[in-house]
Amino acid sequence: MLSILKILILLVIFVICTSLGLLKAKSYHNRVSELKKMKNALEVLKSKIEFTYEPIKDIFLEISKIVYHGQDNIFQETLNQIDEKGVMNSWNNAVEKNINLSEEDKSTIKMFGKLLGKTDKAGQINEINVTSKLIDTLIEKAEIELTKNYKLFKTLGPIVGIGICIILL
Repeated sequence: MLSILKILILLVIFVICTSLGLLKAKSYHNRVSELKKMKNALEVLKSKIEFTYEPIKDIFLEISKIVYHGQDNIFQETLNQIDEKGVMNSWNNAVEKNINLSEEDKSTIKMFGKLLGKTDKAGQINEINVTSKLIDTLIEKAEIELTKNYKLFKTLGPIVGIGICIILL
């Protein structure tokens, strides 16, 4: 009876360590994915500003549907708060709530929010172009981190789990 309980505890420890390793590895993948979606969203925003006269709320709603397929995202979160907090504050709050982005990513995306809706059409397009280039750089960095760390954490979790189990035996 005691040995079954011990094996069960060791199995739980191994599963937890493996899950934590996979979760950490997945965070690198999620960051790259989120940055690529943001880049696509900025391209949609740019074309909407350039060729249509839709209000920012309608554009954000469309981006949320097209790029993010209705999943929780910065644009939807901004829409939820825009009436009570304004564009810049709601944008910054939405960016802060995103758990897939690093602090560097968040600060870059927040810079875009400072001028969102405050300049003319040409200014908005220029700001989108600058932010898009910065996001390209962030995507490159994130992909380097992904290739470097994904496999590490994917294998490190089970190895740590096995190590703890061996120590506890």
